[in-house]
Amino acid sequence: MLFARHHKDKRHGLLLDHPLDDPSCCRECAALCCRSFPNVDLTWEEYLRLEELGATRLHFSLYGPHKLIIENGCEFLDGNRCGIYEGRPAICRRFFCRPAPD
Repeated sequence: MLFARHHKDKRHGLLLDHPLDDPSCCRECAALCCRSFPNVDLTWEEYLRLEELGATRLHFSLYGPHKLIIENGCEFLDGNRCGIYEGRPAICRRFFCRPAPD
């Protein structure tokens, strides 16, 4: 075979109403949520905290939410794990994904 087929699992993302810490499905994941979106919204407090942690891909906004640019992978990824897990933004705490229905 000239080109190998790559099987890609389809995932369904959910933004929960409450934080979800350490779900078992995330332990084996390749940090898809941290690699699949262009950015995440931040509060002013989160923006300042990430700035203190050395974030270089922050977007300051006068008119809407501030953002952390995560396109092509969040700068805080350490392998496939969050390097700031305890201090990650609220939107990251509330995101959950599961296999998409067929």
